[in-house]
Amino acid sequence: MQKLLNFCYEIEFYIKIAISCTIFQQVFYFFLKNTKLNFIAQIILYWCIGSISFYLLGILIEKGIKSNDILREKLTIRVNQVKKQPFPSFTLKGIFIGEIKAIISALVILSLATEVDRGNNLMLNFGWFFMRIAAADFCFYVSHWLFHRKFLQKIHLKHHEFRDTSSFVAGHKSFLEYVIVTLTDLLPIFIFGYDITQLCAWTLIGNAYNLEGHSSLSIFFIPSDFHDLHHTCFKGNYGIQGFWDRIFKTLNTPTKKRGIMFPMSLLEANLKSDRHS
Repeated sequence: MQKLLNFCYEIEFYIKIAISCTIFQQVFYFFLKNTKLNFIAQIILYWCIGSISFYLLGILIEKGIKSNDILREKLTIRVNQVKKQPFPSFTLKGIFIGEIKAIISALVILSLATEVDRGNNLMLNFGWFFMRIAAADFCFYVSHWLFHRKFLQKIHLKHHEFRDTSSFVAGHKSFLEYVIVTLTDLLPIFIFGYDITQLCAWTLIGNAYNLEGHSSLSIFFIPSDFHDLHHTCFKGNYGIQGFWDRIFKTLNTPTKKRGIMFPMSLLEANLKSDRHS
């Protein structure tokens, strides 16, 4: 039973990502269905959605949710506390370099991937997003595991300057790591093809769970302190979430968040309560 619950717990994350992406894909499709975007327009749109959502969502989490004592206390998921660290402040130079990298990333992805038109078919889009998150999680797991081997570790150390995490630590990477992560992100798109409305939805939701995953909060997508443990311990938990870590036995068992936003954890907690009553 526990193995089944753990499996459902990991799949729940994939399903939540796929459903959220599908909803936003429908929104982008509604606004773009009668618009023919050329290659340059697609790059600009993809880059703008990614950059704007990254900063807006990060500011919302850090300056909105975390500044509210009640919300911060309620949503904090970190169990193993570490010494608080100061985080780097934004600079015009840092933002400029970050946006140049983002534009290059968008250019590379749209240049190499095959464009397809999936319209507003809900099942096709949900299937694409589900395969996309599962494949992206596997690709990230492999590259992240390699980053923690001695011969590649230096590439990844910039990201691990922080044992305590904050949303914008998600983008705190060396240039070489950024390139490698971009290439691993390209592989699932290369396999499944892309629709620009799908890419816009994917980058929006991807920023949401990535920023939340580094915020030490459990708001909607992140069901545990899975990634906090990775930063605290510097080993284990190499995936986006725990599915591939369970498969390859590198899971550092996280503390799960209970609540209606995370039904499998709530079900597991209720079953355990029933056994002990």
